[in-house]
Amino acid sequence: MLQYNLGTCCACQKEGPDVRNVLCLGQKGPVEGKGWGCFVCGLPPNGAVAILCDHCLETGAEIRFVCAGWPFEGRMPITDLPFEKFEHDLAYHPEVQVFKEEEP
Repeated sequence: MLQYNLGTCCACQKEGPDVRNVLCLGQKGPVEGKGWGCFVCGLPPNGAVAILCDHCLETGAEIRFVCAGWPFEGRMPITDLPFEKFEHDLAYHPEVQVFKEEEP
């Protein structure tokens, strides 16, 4: 069986095997090179990441923490992030453009 440890839930701080949902947030993360990025539109891996347990994801719990580097390196309060948007450049994402063209 696959064993992994993504640390504590960024909402409730619970630990365990159901802490497995990785969320890519629309803000720049605290540590450059240790977040999410995108090969398609050229975003470097600097986006903030939160890990949620199944229950918090299903109930829409408030995200209170983000990963401070890689998930196993710990957490920091989301309020400590300087608000700097980190988003895809949709001009480089043809899959999104197709859906936009189909809207009435």
